[in-house]
Amino acid sequence: MSKTKTKRARRELKREGDRKIMAHHRKIAKAAETKPSTTATATATAKTTIAKHKSKKQKTSHTPSSTTTAATGTTQTQTQTHHQPSQQNHPIPFSPYDHILLVGEGDFSFTHSLALSHGCANVVGTCYDSLEEVRAKYPRFEGIREELEALTPPVPLHYGIDATKISSYKGLRCKREEGEETLDSSSEDGGGGASDSATQDAGGKPRASKRKGYDTIVFQFPHTGGLSTDQNRQVRANQHLLVSFFNSCLETPTPKHRIAQLLAQSSKTAPCRPPFLRPNGKIIVTLFDSDPYTLWNIRDLARHVGLKVVQSFAFDASQYPGYAHVRTLGAMETGWKGEDRKARMYVFEKVELVADRDEEEEMRRMRVKGRGGGLGSQKSAVRKGLEGGD
Repeated sequence: MSKTKTKRARRELKREGDRKIMAHHRKIAKAAETKPSTTATATATAKTTIAKHKSKKQKTSHTPSSTTTAATGTTQTQTQTHHQPSQQNHPIPFSPYDHILLVGEGDFSFTHSLALSHGCANVVGTCYDSLEEVRAKYPRFEGIREELEALTPPVPLHYGIDATKISSYKGLRCKREEGEETLDSSSEDGGGGASDSATQDAGGKPRASKRKGYDTIVFQFPHTGGLSTDQNRQVRANQHLLVSFFNSCLETPTPKHRIAQLLAQSSKTAPCRPPFLRPNGKIIVTLFDSDPYTLWNIRDLARHVGLKVVQSFAFDASQYPGYAHVRTLGAMETGWKGEDRKARMYVFEKVELVADRDEEEEMRRMRVKGRGGGLGSQKSAVRKGLEGGD
């Protein structure tokens, strides 16, 4: 190819490229002119849709708002007419005619409240301290004592009484008036092993019988005192106190006494003396509802000795006018009030004892011994035979 033709071809290629570039620019310019109009149309369409949606929402929200207003008015009316029921306290577990023994009293203010405020006519109060110690510890005691002794009959007060040996004091045995009768405990409390014919008269009515023993034994806030600063030792000491107290109320302070009661219970024989706590009688213990008192596991301790756990409920000191919690160490100017602390009353019931495997084996052995004893050994039999032959 000549030089002239080569130059001409280059010029044509350049022109073709320029035409393509110009065509591309025109296309871009045309597109830029049509795009604003399209955007404006889309924007107008969107605005119209939003306006329609708002108007529709306003129309539909008109009725619910009135309904809401009506519902609010009804709620307000109900709130005005509704009265919150007052929280009622648990009824006190004491009857005016029950024979009640109070153990471990301090200044006898609880005894005073039961006798004067609740009209309990058969109350006996005891405390661990001597009369001189009570006078020295509690300034209110003398006034309380005078009021209790002024009653007719006066409320018996006993001093120097150990709660772990409560049933061993002969002067504390329950004294009932001559001819005092109540419905048989088996028909009243739903327990007992007597037959219907034994507890009912000819007309089918419950037969009245003399009830013997206390109806209720109460131990308010038992505590051994500050024997140790170690919490575990304190817990064990107070658990021992409670178990010993329970066993004494049931008159089973030792395994021997328990076996004797189990034998009498199985043979249906009447005890040689009235029980200290009547069958189906109650034992009530009040403790603070916090550590370390909750660590004592009082329910398990009661079950272990053979008592039935009936119930527990919050103890409200305000139900006992005149009562004030006092410390074992005596009155102290610390501003501390035990009646302001949360506490619980635990109610246990005396039921028939249940023998374990070892006790059943011991009872079986004692029955055999009571019938004349078991068979002697072979050597003793041979010896007796030889002695008889001579």
